[in-house]
Amino acid sequence: MIQQRLSTFAGLPVHTFDGEPDGPLPDPGEVAWGVYHHVHDNGAWGAEVPENLDLLLKTVGTSKVTHLVIGFWGFSREEFDPVQWLVDNAGRFPRLRALFLGDILDWECHISWIQNGDISPLFAAFPGLEHFEIRGASDLRFEPLRHERLKALRIESGGLPAEVVRAVAGGDLPALEHLDLWIGSEQHGGSSSAEDFAPFLTGERFPSLKHLGLENGPFQDELAEALASAPVVARLESLSLAMGMLSDQGAEALLSGQPLTHLRSLDLHHAFLSEPMAERLRAALPGVDLDLTDALGEPAWRDQEWLFSDSYVAVSE
Repeated sequence: MIQQRLSTFAGLPVHTFDGEPDGPLPDPGEVAWGVYHHVHDNGAWGAEVPENLDLLLKTVGTSKVTHLVIGFWGFSREEFDPVQWLVDNAGRFPRLRALFLGDILDWECHISWIQNGDISPLFAAFPGLEHFEIRGASDLRFEPLRHERLKALRIESGGLPAEVVRAVAGGDLPALEHLDLWIGSEQHGGSSSAEDFAPFLTGERFPSLKHLGLENGPFQDELAEALASAPVVARLESLSLAMGMLSDQGAEALLSGQPLTHLRSLDLHHAFLSEPMAERLRAALPGVDLDLTDALGEPAWRDQEWLFSDSYVAVSE
């Protein structure tokens, strides 16, 4: 579950802008502006995101804003459509380079309930965008992206539709260096399979790619087996199969495949590995920043069928 708001985003500290001033405002270009609803000490809600976005336009020199984070805006786009608001006000943010849409906590709205709709207009409205992250994919839609400057793309999901994977794979993103996709659970809208991710592995897509994260998935072993011989791996600096259901089978494939010693980091946190396999990984990759946090499943549990149900990815509902 996601229980904390962002403290930093794309290299800048997040400054909470929730309608309740807390001292003087920072320089508009020195922080990531996190627009959230205000929660009083007694738990009551105060000013909400739509009015705080309008307040941002009135009180902050948005022509200098480079980083923007938008929190929980409501349960449906009929209440408020943040994509349309951003498109309508694109001229007020001429320097926007980094956008996080949906820094929403689990108690505000489960990730599988977040309604984002068609986000294609954002990329036409902000041609200078370099870093884009979005949380929630239950109804997420966009055309294959054509964008010259986008360097980082992250989609956090409790269930990633295959159509979204294919739209990303069909994009023309020559500057893309960092790609993270949370695959999620079939029970919460995930309809992709390991085969859908094949276009990312050939090395032909996204010529600038340095980091690949295929995370939070139920078929991590299949992805690991594909990555063992995938051409893209040789030019990556970091790789992540974290937050999903990677087992000794997938780890064995990684160790038996092409060398991984060139990687700066390999993230396998929240996996289901035995201690002997973890030791083999550490021994084989001494110079790699290897994250095995919460990656050691109790061996006796591995015989339990329920452990490997789709619900046991790190983030689903």
